[in-house]
Amino acid sequence: MKDSLSKRSHPATDAGCVYARGIMIYADYNATTPMDPRVIEVMTRSMRENFGNPSSSHHGVGQIAAESVEIARQKIADGLEVRSSEVVFTSGATEAINLAIYGVLARNSLRKDSGRKRLLVSPTEHKAVLESMTLWASVFGLVVEEIPVNNDGTIKREEFRELLAEDVLLVAIALANNETGVINPIKELSELAHEKGAHFLSDTTQGLGKIPLRLSELDVDLAVISGHKVYGPKGVGALIGRKKILKNLPSLQSGGGQENGLRGGTLNVAAISGFGFACDYAVAELEIYSNKMQHFSDLFLAQIQKNVFNMSRNGDGAQLLPNTFNLRFEGADAEAVINAMTGVAISTGSACQSAVPSPSHVLTSMGLSHEEARECLRISFGRFSEESDIKVLISELSRAVDYVRSFS
Repeated sequence: MKDSLSKRSHPATDAGCVYARGIMIYADYNATTPMDPRVIEVMTRSMRENFGNPSSSHHGVGQIAAESVEIARQKIADGLEVRSSEVVFTSGATEAINLAIYGVLARNSLRKDSGRKRLLVSPTEHKAVLESMTLWASVFGLVVEEIPVNNDGTIKREEFRELLAEDVLLVAIALANNETGVINPIKELSELAHEKGAHFLSDTTQGLGKIPLRLSELDVDLAVISGHKVYGPKGVGALIGRKKILKNLPSLQSGGGQENGLRGGTLNVAAISGFGFACDYAVAELEIYSNKMQHFSDLFLAQIQKNVFNMSRNGDGAQLLPNTFNLRFEGADAEAVINAMTGVAISTGSACQSAVPSPSHVLTSMGLSHEEARECLRISFGRFSEESDIKVLISELSRAVDYVRSFS
């Protein structure tokens, strides 16, 4: 039987757009994923045949579009083991994060006697969380405090306990870090927050499709996911929240009353449909994916350790995503290594941080100096990676590191 995760059906190579730009090996799946051909087919059919406005409930064309949205919502809900009424579609994880943080803080501001003035956040969060927390805290006059992390990137539990108090309104800790792949024990941390009556937000974007993700078991109040991280389209994501919390959140984007009043604006039916099917495939094929990533992980780590000296893995010792490596090559500037490679797509960290010249805030929060952080590369594999890709990547990476080190 043909492997459903085979590169033979790689949509980017089928279209010729990757090779046309000289990229032979793509190993930056944590930044974004190529769309699955099955998702493209769903979206193409939707755009061609299902053009109705889902809010036009007075006629059949609109009703069919609305039904497509609800089918996607149910697929996502089933995959995450939540109710469909707890899934709110957005333009992506960043909007979902802002909607969650703004909503909780705005609601709290109406309660003059709440006494909750503090927000706790992990310093290794995605910038979308860190900057949103800072922005909305300043708007509502609240204080943001960072939760210390260990050198492996995990939350320091005892320090977290000490920070928690009756005046904490919201805690934000990601399930899995996009740069290092470090996984936090979210259920344990959320239970600690709830003991003090705080809300708990988790960015679960990097976990979906890579590790089992059952939000019903994690005990989080709010979570976010994104379409383009699971082989779906860009420009679509979701906020998932407990129904009793969602019904009390004020809208960040008004105008039309869509998504039960939480997000005004005409829904992108094709993107939502694609997102729903992408989530469905990711959950259904998790075991195949996990086995493939474990094989690639073992192969890559063994060979790169054999070929390159003075190398270390950030997050080593913590539980890690099966597809993600954040490696420090001592004495080799990461940007220079990338520039010295031919036809390989990897990164120095988060795509949203690439325009910022400063070193990764994730790595410096874990105790690395600025110089050490600038010697780190993120490699992330995915559904369309092949064993031959790994071997070429190892060869190119080893050569590039040696080349850059020769100038130091």
